[in-house]
Amino acid sequence: MKINTPTKFLSLAMIAGTLSMASVADAANRRGFQSTISAPNTAIKINVTISDELAYRADHVSPHLRDRRGSRGLSNGFTNRGMYGEKELDRLAERLEQKMYRYMEKYGVESSDDATTVLNLVITDVDNNRPTFKQLSSSPSLSYQSFGNGGAEFDGTLTQGSEELGTVSYSWFDNDIRHAAHGHTWSDANRAIDRFARKTAKELASN
Repeated sequence: MKINTPTKFLSLAMIAGTLSMASVADAANRRGFQSTISAPNTAIKINVTISDELAYRADHVSPHLRDRRGSRGLSNGFTNRGMYGEKELDRLAERLEQKMYRYMEKYGVESSDDATTVLNLVITDVDNNRPTFKQLSSSPSLSYQSFGNGGAEFDGTLTQGSEELGTVSYSWFDNDIRHAAHGHTWSDANRAIDRFARKTAKELASN
């Protein structure tokens, strides 16, 4: 759910009136942590990429009609789930890699850039809480005071050479618009990244 506003304040009545619809629509966007990983007792390298569709959305609005959200103009990437900017997505990928290594160290999972066991993680979907610079520049009527629910979705595969050792996935998108009003651009996506990295590292440590 996205709310565009040229002013700093949004009426509580307007927010309350949209909560029930948002909860129903966004409930389907939650997918709990799932893992079939069976990690060997070796060092692990982390490799993070962006899905092809998400890479496309760095410079375009989403190709799916379900993501249009009633926006009047296709130049509005904030409501049409796209035009994030390549640098924004690169920073999210970098954050996920850093969080993974940090939690792996915390839970005693050995890592190495030369490891033959590789955890390939893909950021498959994201949603921002406030407009990015590219979204603002592409839609002059859009304000940074606009806000909406955010989150992220991930898939991963652990491999050793040509052998697959399991998969991991996680999706979390907030469904309470009242939280979004107090966040920054990627508050919910960063929260999803942190949770996914922590859960995945714990899973690696337990095998």
